[in-house]
Amino acid sequence: MSLPELYLSRPGVAFPATRVDNAEIIRRVREQYRGAEEDWPSIESGIEHVFGLCKTKERYLESDPRARIADQAVAAAKHCLEQNGASLDEVDLIINGSIARQYFEPATAMEISAKLGLKRCHAFDVTAACVSHLEALQVAVAYLALRKDYRTALVVTSELTGRFLSYDIQSVKDLYTKSAGLTIGNAAACFLLRSKPWPRGSLRLRGIDTYTAPGHWELCQVPIDGTFVSASVELMRLGKLIPPWLTNKLSALGWAPTDVAHYVFHQPSEIMVRKVLEDIGVDPARGVYTHSLYGNTASASVGVTLNKLLEDHTPNPGDKFVLGSAAAGYSMVFVAGEWVPAQ
Repeated sequence: MSLPELYLSRPGVAFPATRVDNAEIIRRVREQYRGAEEDWPSIESGIEHVFGLCKTKERYLESDPRARIADQAVAAAKHCLEQNGASLDEVDLIINGSIARQYFEPATAMEISAKLGLKRCHAFDVTAACVSHLEALQVAVAYLALRKDYRTALVVTSELTGRFLSYDIQSVKDLYTKSAGLTIGNAAACFLLRSKPWPRGSLRLRGIDTYTAPGHWELCQVPIDGTFVSASVELMRLGKLIPPWLTNKLSALGWAPTDVAHYVFHQPSEIMVRKVLEDIGVDPARGVYTHSLYGNTASASVGVTLNKLLEDHTPNPGDKFVLGSAAAGYSMVFVAGEWVPAQ
């Protein structure tokens, strides 16, 4: 089935006020350390090694335990509407594609919609780990193809880690499951989707698809009553699934990997993004790298990274883009589009 004619807006983003560097993260781990003093240097060295591999430097973390996931989403949505000269009156569908949530019901999208001031709106959540935002975008594409009376979808994600991040590391062995959490940052991102171009430039969608390998579901988890844990080494090894699948998706569009001007990927680490591009035969300079600025912002990272690209660079008309993410589960989402300049 071919895609309907749909245009993805420039993203809107929002971050907490508190910017945290690596030294502060190590300080938090040290504060909770209860082991032998002679063992601490090995733990500190292990954390620094992880930061070096990932190119982690800074990230934003919400310091207020009362902060609302929906409030950060609303800030990103308002930024997105402003960025694209759009009115809230145009929005018929709101989908929240986040990992983070503060309650089981109702959908967080309901709180977001109410705080935006919408009286009536189709609103619901999509949760699929770090691909949640792009998976929600795929759902929005399907709804706009199905419901011709829907004009505009607002697709938002908001990632606040809250109590789910653990700094309780008592041994080098603990780093095996907890070090990935030390690279995480908080952010929100939002896209608008409709059947006509956006005035400040947009991506005309050319392809969108999902791949899942659910047999690996145990590798990375955030239990309801626990903290984030990840078998990072095994999870990163699954990156070998990305290049052949990505190449296949591009081929189906009649695109070669080198035809794509900009690869905007989820940012678990800079080295992983570079390796994927090298493995498909593309100059890593065509990737966009924001992990050192924001850390791993989970499902918000594609929107955050595209926003950074568009702040720093004006695409050429017709430039090909690939947005992509991989996530615990294991799953991948691919979005392809061509840049339509400002109208």
